[in-house]
Parts: sequence; C-alpha cells; structure tokens
Amino acid sequence: MRYNRTLFLLLVVALMFSSCSLYKVRKDVAPPMDIPDEYSLKAGKGTIPERWWEAFGDERLNALVSEALSANLDIAQAWARLDQSDAIAVKSASSRLPSVTFEGSTTRSRAYVSSDPVLTRQHSLGLAASYEIDLWGRVRSLDMASRLDSVAVRLDLETIAMSLSAQVVQTWFSLIEQTSQMGLTQTQVDASATQLDLVKLRFSRGLASALDIYQQRRQLAALKAQIPLIRAQINILVHQLNVLLGKSPGEPLENIPREFPEIWAMPTPGIPADLLTRRPDVEAARIRVEAADRRVAAAISERFPRITISASKGYGAKSFADLFDRMIWNITGGMVATIYDGGSKSAEVERTKAVVEERVYAYGQVVLAALAEVEDSLEREVRQVEYVNRLGEQLTLSEKTLDEAYNQYTNGLSDYLTVLNSLNSLQQTQRELLTARATFISYRIALCRSLGGTWTGEIKRENQTGEKS
Repeated sequence: MRYNRTLFLLLVVALMFSSCSLYKVRKDVAPPMDIPDEYSLKAGKGTIPERWWEAFGDERLNALVSEALSANLDIAQAWARLDQSDAIAVKSASSRLPSVTFEGSTTRSRAYVSSDPVLTRQHSLGLAASYEIDLWGRVRSLDMASRLDSVAVRLDLETIAMSLSAQVVQTWFSLIEQTSQMGLTQTQVDASATQLDLVKLRFSRGLASALDIYQQRRQLAALKAQIPLIRAQINILVHQLNVLLGKSPGEPLENIPREFPEIWAMPTPGIPADLLTRRPDVEAARIRVEAADRRVAAAISERFPRITISASKGYGAKSFADLFDRMIWNITGGMVATIYDGGSKSAEVERTKAVVEERVYAYGQVVLAALAEVEDSLEREVRQVEYVNRLGEQLTLSEKTLDEAYNQYTNGLSDYLTVLNSLNSLQQTQRELLTARATFISYRIALCRSLGGTWTGEIKRENQTGEKS
C-alpha cells in the first residue's frame, strides 16, 4: 500500500513539472546584422506574377518549367530526402508516447538436488508498456527539433525548385539566342556573298583589284567558320535542357524560336525585409537556428534525472494447460540521475550552444548573399539597358559608315579595305547587340529569382504517371 502511495505521489509530481522548461528557446530569430530599409537602386515600377516566367508569355516555356518541376532528378532526390526527414520526425515524436510490446517466453531448466535432476518448465504470455515522463522537456525538445529539421528540408526542396525554374528559363532563352545568332550569321553570310558578287562584277569591268576579291572571300570564310561553333552550342544547350527535364541528353528539340519575346517593365524589388519570408533558402537557414536551439534545451535536460514508468500484465504457468489460470501484473517507477560523468553532458551543452551560434551567423550570411543577389541584379539590369541603347546607336552609325565607305569606294576615293572594315564593324555590332539583349534577359531572370516568391510552397510531388500525391 505504501508503495502505491509513493508511486502515485511520484506520478503527480512528475506531471506537475512535465511542462517545465529549463531553457528558454528563442521564438523569433533575427539576422545578426541590420537589414537596410531599401535597396540602393530605386528602379522598377512593373509587377510580376508569382510564377514569374509566365510574364514572358511563352506557353512552351511554361510547359518546360512544369515538366522540369515534376521530372527533374535533383527534385526527385529532394523529395526522397524530405521523406527521410519526415520519417525521422515521426520516429522522434514516437518517444513522447508509451511503448507497448507483446512478450511471450518458454523456459526449460534443469537443476540437481542431491545429485538428482529436477526439471522445471515456465511459460509466460503478456503485454508490457513503458513510458518516460518528460519532466524537463528533453523528449519534447528533440521532437520539435526533428520537426523543424523536416521543415528546413522542405524549404531546401523549394530552393532547388526556385533555382531549377531559373535554370530552365535561362537555358531556353540561351537556346533562342543561339538560334537567333545562327539566323543572323546566315543573313550576314548571304550579304557578304552578295558583296563578293558585286566585287567580282567590278573586277570584270576593271574597277576592282584581285586583292579586293581575296579580302572579301576571307571575310566570307570567317563568317562561315562561325556556323559550326554556333550549331555545337545549340546542341549543347539542348542537352542541358533535356537533363534539366530528366530526359536523355540526345533527345531532339524542334522549332526553337529565333526571336526574343517582349520584356515587361522592370519589376519593383520591394523592401529588403521581404526576402526573409520570400526566399526559401533564407527561411531554411532561420529554421535551422530554431532546431539547433531546441537541441540546446534537450542537452540541458539531459543533465537532470529521468523518470520512467513501466507496467506489464500477462499470464504465467508451468504448463500451457494452466497458462491462463494465473494472471501476473506489475507496475514500476524508476529514476535515473547522473552523479558524475567527467563533464560529458556539460560539454554537450556547450557544443549545442556553439552550433546555435554558428547557425545564427550562417543565417546572416545567407541573408547577406540574398541581399547582394538582388542588388547585383538591379545594378546589372539597369546598366545593361544603357548598354543596349548605346549599342543601338552604334549600330545606326555603323550602317551609315558602311554606306559612306561604299560610296567613296565606288567613286574611287578610298580602297576596298575601308569598306571591308566597315562591313566587319557592322556585323560585329549586330552580333553584340543580339548578345546584349540576351544578357539583359539573363539579368531579368536573375532578378526574378533573387526576389524569391511564395509559389514554391504550392509544389507537390508527382509520380511517373503524373498523379499528385
């Protein structure tokens, strides 16, 4: 009777203190530095949809991004890692519930009494349960840490999805750039071939020299030499896009556009603090600080006594026939406390605190990197627009220069080298302008990606048949 009262009092005390915490975990994790109120460049008045690539108005591109998000193998690996993390979280949560086992045994023993053998049999069958009373919050802290780990892994998956979408869009527009370069180069080859015919005609009339013909042939040959390199780049980009889509690199991709779409007005970047909630990589770094902080609480709790309760109920007898005639039950309360461990548990507390400090700084570094990405993207896009405009002016002047050089040449006021140099300058400017426009789109892609978004929270796993699970 006294044992029952003692056990009852132990349970009451344990339950009274089970919600106590020896360590106050941080609720709101802030970066270890100040966040500016605004970006250095106050550019942009446009808006973008959450799925920003849709603003390009390219249905084929939209389909490619959707396909990549469901079939890319990096995404598939991320889903598998999330499954692992979720399983660990479930396993950790199970520690907060009683453990119930089924037990059965048969024992046969022989002893000798005065040199005479005595044979003994014992059979038992029953259930056993055990439960640790989370007096200091150790189990609860580990459970919450595992749950937070799982959230962070999900955010890692969303970070991969955000980067993947940008990679697909970038590769697609790089393909458009190269096919446009192929078309432009072919047009320049045709123009140079026509120019060669004109030089030959003048030569036949004694108005040009053989040197003029050789110079023009050399210029035409140099243009043709670019075509294999462009074709190789197109094929390589097709390979890269197929890999992003989870396909064999060699699968063909037909009907690639040769013109860039209209680009909408530069989007407003908002305020820097928005990145704390719109960037999954930033949020994941913050969540990992919280998880590490929970493990500090668990480590501190490890230094205090553990209380466990175990109980069993079953049957036991010397023969199977009598097994259910005799019921046996017991309940046990136990406490384990460390008196001396050479400082092991104290060292573990210090280690976990250092992990928190490390992750706080890691969080700050991720925030700084995100801010730098936006600042860099803004700066690059604004300056690239200026560069494209200057190239447009240069192109206009190159066209006029070529016209004037050809007029002077036909009137005998200059040699053909002046025409050739003007033609080369014009064609080079045309190629540079095309590349500059493609670079401008790349910077827009980088800006959209760096600003983050909430669309990644909506992505779901899709199996090979396309069903969402």
